[in-house]
Amino acid sequence: MRIALVGTRGVPARYGGFETCVEQVGLRLVKAGHQVMVYCRAGDDAPKLAEYEGMQLVHMPALKKKALETLSHTALSTMHLLGHRIDAVIVFNAANAVFLPLLRARRIPVATHVDGLEWKRSKWQGAGRRYYRIAESLAVRWSDALIADAQGIADYYDAEFNARSELIAYGAPILSGASDRLAELGLVSRRYHLAVARFEPENH
Repeated sequence: MRIALVGTRGVPARYGGFETCVEQVGLRLVKAGHQVMVYCRAGDDAPKLAEYEGMQLVHMPALKKKALETLSHTALSTMHLLGHRIDAVIVFNAANAVFLPLLRARRIPVATHVDGLEWKRSKWQGAGRRYYRIAESLAVRWSDALIADAQGIADYYDAEFNARSELIAYGAPILSGASDRLAELGLVSRRYHLAVARFEPENH
């Protein structure tokens, strides 16, 4: 299958969890024998690779404004992929749900990775917050499948929209042969909790 991953800054992952997810999912899809196209945001100083770990990279511009950067990039990415033979699309961020009818019109199956509850974040006010609430309902209506990366998000979509999500929690590679840092830190294996996150006041 030819699978497109749309709605993030792209790979190599240098920004956050979404980009790491795209990289890891893309790697696994390539290993499974699929052709993977990842849409990346142009405009930074990083080299614009045509391919990364077997994934085809497509660089599209975006408006450098908080409220429009993601949407403008996804709009251009969607128009580009409609000109190619694509068998399935994974759209990242429920905010991008406004573009799903274009994909449905071409009968392209779409899974939407809904991300967090952006409308609850203090950085969004007024129209931005209302837009995110509407976009959530559009993602439920127009996606063939929903993906949540945390149980709390899956529970929210179930309670709010009676919509089932595929829960795909993020993980981390298990290292072998690493030094015994636990002993150095006074920790006992499997007897501690580690939380790694970007500082966002509303993260759970």
